[in-house]
Amino acid sequence: MRPILGLAIVLALAGCSGGGSAPSPLKTGATSPVGPQSELVTPTFTLDFTAPSSSAKTPQSVRRPNFVSSASLSVTITLTSVGGNPPNVSPTSVTTNITPPCPCTVNGPPSPPGQVDAYTVNTYDATGGSGGSGNVLDTGSTSITPTVGTNNTITITLLGVPYTVAITNVPASFSANTGSQTQNLTVTVKDHSAQTITGTYANSVRITDPDAETTNGTHLTGTHNGSSCTNSCVDMTASTDVVTLNYGGLAENAVTLASSGTNLGTAGTAVFTPLLNAITGDGANSTTLSGGGTGIDLFTTDSGSPSGYSGTVKYGELGFTNSPYNKALSLTGTGSCTSWANVTAGANTSNETPFTATAVSNPTNGICTVTVTDALTDQTNTLPTFKVTYTISNVSGSSKNRRP
Repeated sequence: MRPILGLAIVLALAGCSGGGSAPSPLKTGATSPVGPQSELVTPTFTLDFTAPSSSAKTPQSVRRPNFVSSASLSVTITLTSVGGNPPNVSPTSVTTNITPPCPCTVNGPPSPPGQVDAYTVNTYDATGGSGGSGNVLDTGSTSITPTVGTNNTITITLLGVPYTVAITNVPASFSANTGSQTQNLTVTVKDHSAQTITGTYANSVRITDPDAETTNGTHLTGTHNGSSCTNSCVDMTASTDVVTLNYGGLAENAVTLASSGTNLGTAGTAVFTPLLNAITGDGANSTTLSGGGTGIDLFTTDSGSPSGYSGTVKYGELGFTNSPYNKALSLTGTGSCTSWANVTAGANTSNETPFTATAVSNPTNGICTVTVTDALTDQTNTLPTFKVTYTISNVSGSSKNRRP
C-alpha cells in the first residue's frame, strides 16, 4: 500500500511590490524575487505524505486525497501559463529533492500576482527530477490567482502514472454449455517504482478482449466500457473501477486478455480457458462393422457396382454443436479413405453434426479410421474415431447405416 499524500500547495507571497509579504506558517523555503522580477511572487509548496486525521473536519480530510508513491525522491514545479499565455519569467521550472515522509516545503518558480497562474507538479523516483534520469511517479496540475497580502492555500490531488499492469482472478472453472457466467477481474496497476496505485490514474488503462464471439463467447463490461474496440474493452481510470469477464458458454479456444496504456513498461496479459465437454457419438451410430467398432460399412456382392452406396453417423458436443452455439464438428484422416469412399460433414441436425461416407466409382476393399474434432487446441478430452469400410462380399450382421 502506498501512503496517502495530502498535497497542500500554499502560495506564500514574498517580496511583492506595493504589498509586502503575507504571513505564512510555511514561510521557510520561500524566497523573494530580485532584479527585473521584483514584482513577482514565489510560491511555496508543502507536500504532506501523511494521512489526514479521521477526526479532522477540514475540507482536505473530507475529500480524502489519493495514494501517492512513497518512492518519490524529487518534485518538479512548473509554471505552465500566466493569464492563459506562456509565462514570461525565468525560471519556469524548479526541481527540489525530497525525502519522504514529509511534510516537505519547496519553492516553485516565481509568478506574477493578480493573474491566473497554472502549475504542474511531478514527483520522480530519483533525485534531480527528469534531469536526474528520474521517472514520473505522480502528476497533478492546478491554477491559482495569487493575491498580495493573502495566504493563498489550495489542495492538489496527484495522480499515479501507470507503468505496469497485471490481470488476475481470471475464472478457471467456467464450463462450456452454461450461459451468463460472470466474474470480476483483478487489475493491479503500479507506477515506475513498483508501488501499487490506488485512486485515480494519470492515464487510463485499457483492458481488451479480442474474442469475436461476443454473445456466446466472452466479452468485457465495466465501469467505463471502452469505445473504438474491435470487440470489447474497458477503460480503467481508477483503481476502484470494475472490469467483468462475461462468458456465454461457447466451447472455444483460450482467450488472451490484454492491457494497454500510455508509456506502459509492462502491459500485462491473462488467459481465459473454458472447460470443454467431450465429443460423443449418437446412440444410433452403427457398431456392427466388418472391421469392428463404430462407423459406416459400405459393401456389395458385385465388384463392378457403381458408386452410390452410403451411410451416416452423427456426433455432438455440448457447448459447440447444440443450440444456441450451432458450430459444426469436422474430421481428420479422411484422406486414407479416398480409394473406396468420400467422407463429408453436413449441417447440424438436432444438435449434432452428421458425417456421410459415399462409395466412389470402382472402389477397392479397405478400412480407414477418421477422427471427429472440434478443432480446438484446448480440448483435453479424447477425440472419438469411427471407421469407414468397404468390401465386395457380404458380411455377417447388418449395418444400421447401410443404404444399398
